[in-house]
Amino acid sequence: MRISDDHGVGHIDIRALRFLALVLELRNITRAGEVMGLSQPAASRLLAQLRRALGDDPLLVRTRTGYVPTVRAARLIPHLAETLAATDRLFSGDRFDPATSTRQVRVATTDYGSAVVLTGLARDLAQSAPGISLEVRPWTTHTLDDLESGHVDVALYTDDPLPAGFHHQALFEERFACVVRHDHPVLAHRDRHGHVAAARLARLPRVRLSYIDGTRTEIDDPLAAFGGDILAAFGGGTTGTFTTPYFLSGPLLLTGSDHVLCITRRIADLVAAMAGVVVLDLPEAGGFTYCMIWHDRTDTDDGMTWLRRRILAGVA
Repeated sequence: MRISDDHGVGHIDIRALRFLALVLELRNITRAGEVMGLSQPAASRLLAQLRRALGDDPLLVRTRTGYVPTVRAARLIPHLAETLAATDRLFSGDRFDPATSTRQVRVATTDYGSAVVLTGLARDLAQSAPGISLEVRPWTTHTLDDLESGHVDVALYTDDPLPAGFHHQALFEERFACVVRHDHPVLAHRDRHGHVAAARLARLPRVRLSYIDGTRTEIDDPLAAFGGDILAAFGGGTTGTFTTPYFLSGPLLLTGSDHVLCITRRIADLVAAMAGVVVLDLPEAGGFTYCMIWHDRTDTDDGMTWLRRRILAGVA
């Protein structure tokens, strides 16, 4: 259907097209106006506007049995249906149904977030949204840019400040623990609560974790705050220190050594049996809030809203 601007098409809006479709369906101007909530004068003015836009075509003509569409109006009917259906799709958006969706969702995180948060999400998706694909991407210095550009949908992060345009949701409070091999001599110094003093643990050679904090690589060594600097203990240099970017492999480096690793309690519990290590709470080290973050561009999307709710529910 092509209507020239010379006929005033610029004044035709979606409401007018819906009215036209009703007029041609009901073949009754008054009834079409009532369905649209229009008064009789308003319905007549709208019909006159449509007739002018269509080259003064009368649209409906009287016969002995009632009104019928003109030839041109009859040709408009399927085009009107297509146009209105497309308009509905445009403004209603895609209806997200997790049971039938085939979306791909991309989550940026470290292996810590993958183990602690995403294993539960993966089980949930397999049950409630089997067609959704989950892609885990590494947390890098470009992750915030990737959230802005749409290359990543959600990221898992600490509660560090974020730039404008980003949102965050706290998932849980995390604390620290130390892990040592199951027959480590330091275990003889546990108190009645099963703790070993942080100052004593800090004198041991350590496994340290490195990670990307969003802008640079950091070394995570909470025991450093409790004295017994490892460099002094070994006469300077870095002898005796193991550094790894992998949370899950860190405890495996303790095998056959007197090293200690300070790590998050959730990871410590996950690997304790697998790595043959003993977990020691470290209340002196405090903790942090673990969050998921996203950008404004996905804040109101039905599918992403559903995903964020499932992530939150999985760690509750």
